[in-house]
Formats: sequence, structure tokens, C-alpha cells
Amino acid sequence: MKLEFEDERGLVDDQTRMLMQRCADAAQEAEGIDCPLSVFIEVVNDDEIRAINAAQRQKDVSTDVLSFPTVNYGAGRTAKDSENLLRREYDPETGACALGDIVISMDHVYAQANEYGHSNRRECGYLLTHGLFHLMGYDHMTDEDKLKMRAMEEKALRSIGLTREEE
Repeated sequence: MKLEFEDERGLVDDQTRMLMQRCADAAQEAEGIDCPLSVFIEVVNDDEIRAINAAQRQKDVSTDVLSFPTVNYGAGRTAKDSENLLRREYDPETGACALGDIVISMDHVYAQANEYGHSNRRECGYLLTHGLFHLMGYDHMTDEDKLKMRAMEEKALRSIGLTREEE
């Protein structure tokens, strides 16, 4: 998967970017998508994500991650069921199908890593993976949907050895 970063404050180091790339590739493999994919990732602080959340979702609160998909999947469908929809998002400049945008608050990354007792890198990797599965049509509005999404997240993260237990 091709990742394009915007990190104006230099909040993410090269090792974390490499981990995020591994997470993205693992998420794509877990979903079973063969076509090339791309995602735009913006790394911000809490004030910036709060402003984006207010402007885009009319929720005036900061959060850990926001996802803005380019594909509108049908009910009960995800990216693996919708390759034709994905291919409509093909961008010849990137040579990939655009899944959408993800915004990650590094303030939340640091706080949640501390709260859950793992590294900032692991938290950043998890939040990216969570956002990617939203871009691929998963959600957690019902208990059943939440179980499916969490299973996919864990499948992807486990495949690269990024689990809470191993951290």
C-alpha cells in the first residue's frame, strides 16, 4: 500500500513510518485486496484534530483517529467485496486506488500508549490499522460489527507481530 504523509510538525519518526507501512501492508493482505491501494495520512495534535472533527463531522471534540473513505461500500460489504468500486478510485499519478484519508492525533497516541502500557509506535500502528479498516468498509456501531472489525485488526497486527501481549 502506498502511504502519503503530511506531518508538518515532524511528529512521526522514520521508524514509526516504517511500522505504519508494515501495518498498512498487513491490513491490505488481511482484507485480501490485490490491486494497488493508496492512503493519505495527516499527523496532527489534539487542537488540529478537534478542528477537523468539528468542520467535517460537527463534533467539537478531539479524538484519536479520523477516517474519510473515498469509497461508499454497500450495506454489509467491505473492500474485498467491492474491487470494482475500488478500481474507480484509480489515480494514474500514484498508480494505485485511493482508499481515502486518515488523520491521527499524536497527543492521543502518547496518552493512549501510556494508558494501555505499550509503546507510542504500537499505538500509532494500531490507530492507523483501525483507520484503514474504516476505509475498507468496517465499522463498530453494533456489537457484531465491532467483533468483525476487531478480528480484522488483530489478524493484521498479529501477522506482523504487533500485539499487546508481545509489546
